[in-house]
Amino acid sequence: MKIEKINENKIKVTISFNDLEERNIDLNSLNYNSPETQELFWDMMEQAEIQLGFTASDAQLCIEAVPDADEGFVILITKMDEENEFESIHKYIKNRFRKTDLRVKKKTKKVCSTIVIYAFDDFENLCVLCKNLFDIYSGESTLYKLKNTYYLLLTKNSWSVDNLNAFDLILNEYGQKVKNTNFYEGYLNEHAVKVIDCAAIETIVNYF
Repeated sequence: MKIEKINENKIKVTISFNDLEERNIDLNSLNYNSPETQELFWDMMEQAEIQLGFTASDAQLCIEAVPDADEGFVILITKMDEENEFESIHKYIKNRFRKTDLRVKKKTKKVCSTIVIYAFDDFENLCVLCKNLFDIYSGESTLYKLKNTYYLLLTKNSWSVDNLNAFDLILNEYGQKVKNTNFYEGYLNEHAVKVIDCAAIETIVNYF
């Protein structure tokens, strides 16, 4: 395992095939939720702190893994503070999508009526919520950011939920429901920054 410091908020970790073999991790079935992979990640963060003084206990992390045919794969870890958090997330999402994908989405964009808007002061809570909604919610979702608060908009022209009570309980556990959705949707369109259009839940689950 080789750890390099890119800058104060970013490190590069090269994981070799031998590193994976020693921990009984198969690259083809690599899964962050497995105990072996999580142990590898925390070993990596511990070594980064010891070798480079890179501590991330109080910060949110943006993690990107890139396969390397010769060595195994490379992990880029970016530490995000309150000032650069949104900028880093926004750039990361834009870079993950090809321009052609963005053009297609723009052409097929629909005018939707909002059914619910939920506010989140913590991006991590939003990520956990999206993972919980991924299997039970089918429909469009849009993410805005205004100042230090994220707003998740769920639209009703294409939404489907099997258990509405469970759906509401999950949303209320992680976020705060916004009243007067018609007014607030227009306010966000005018004053907030649109982070992800139409597929916020899927995008967050896939990349965070």
